[in-house]
Amino acid sequence: MLDFLKKTLLGDPEFPGRRPASGPQPAIIPEGSLGRASNGLRHFFDNLPQGRVLEVLDLGGINEANIGFLSEIGGKIHAVDLLECFDRSRRENPETSIGLDGARRFIDEYLNFPRNQFDAILVWDALEFLDSDVLHLTVPRLGEILRPGGALLSFFHNESRGQTVQVHRYRIEAVNSLKLEPRQLRTLPNTFNNRSLERLFGDFDSVKFFLTRDHLREVIVSR
Repeated sequence: MLDFLKKTLLGDPEFPGRRPASGPQPAIIPEGSLGRASNGLRHFFDNLPQGRVLEVLDLGGINEANIGFLSEIGGKIHAVDLLECFDRSRRENPETSIGLDGARRFIDEYLNFPRNQFDAILVWDALEFLDSDVLHLTVPRLGEILRPGGALLSFFHNESRGQTVQVHRYRIEAVNSLKLEPRQLRTLPNTFNNRSLERLFGDFDSVKFFLTRDHLREVIVSR
């Protein structure tokens, strides 16, 4: 898959119209700087299927950098700001939790895609901020709309439940690096370790973890 990405990004006769060698390339960026290396992102790209237009769902909302980067590797991008949609649902349901009925409405309104539509889903750090009912309906829905063999990338903070963490927007800089843009501070309603994440994604075929130096656990899930 990385050979395919290099051809599409760096130029190859088999891929007319792609950028020449001056286009985006894999980068080595030390963690802790404005950009950060991401083994999870690299494995995400490595697992993308070849030979067709890729359907990609970005749950971090509209992001011009991601749209541009993914379009260059032959991706058709769909964007939903899952966290903003959840906050909107919470404003419409002033109770502590939107409840199971509210969770079903949330799924039907914001994740109403056909089965097996997407080759890849970029979840970023949205899942850990969802109510329990919404979370445990969202993950199966993501499995339904992800094609067999597809990949899902999600991030989880390592801090404990109740701590305040920085939520970011994630800009893809290269196949192995991201730029993190501060979005807002939020309190962690949930905390996850490897075992709980394996249970959360139990209906998927595989779960891989990549630990980082900035308190993020990168998770690649494949179907």
